[in-house]
Amino acid sequence: MNITGEYLTHSDEETFALGEKIGEQLESRAIFLLSGDLGAGKTVFAKGVAAGLGIEPSEVTSPTFTLINEYEGHLRFYHIDLYRLEAGACQELGLEEIFEEKKSVVLIEWAERLGFMPDGAIPIHIEYLGDTERKIRIAEAVEVE
Repeated sequence: MNITGEYLTHSDEETFALGEKIGEQLESRAIFLLSGDLGAGKTVFAKGVAAGLGIEPSEVTSPTFTLINEYEGHLRFYHIDLYRLEAGACQELGLEEIFEEKKSVVLIEWAERLGFMPDGAIPIHIEYLGDTERKIRIAEAVEVE
């Protein structure tokens, strides 16, 4: 699966559809590190990925206060939001165990606050271009040695 590239979306529906297309292609472990300004569309993208995994998108809510929401689809989906945490304050969350699960998809909003790069993680930056336009840059998976 090669999703690397730059995508331009013109609506929430298109941002959702891009996430859904990616989710449909996933067959094993994946970690997505989302960054972008408040309101850029990170949660819309996350709902799309969830839909692609067979999870009802209306059930997917931003875990801003709970930090981690877990859903069951054809792969387990962890939706993590680090907005309320200080950079590097994630050691107590036990994320390393989640990252090692072979049959799960992990999507982290505000991933820059994680403080480290999990092996194999795919950085995604969503840039707000206007009321409806977003530029979504998906980088190569990071290999940590």
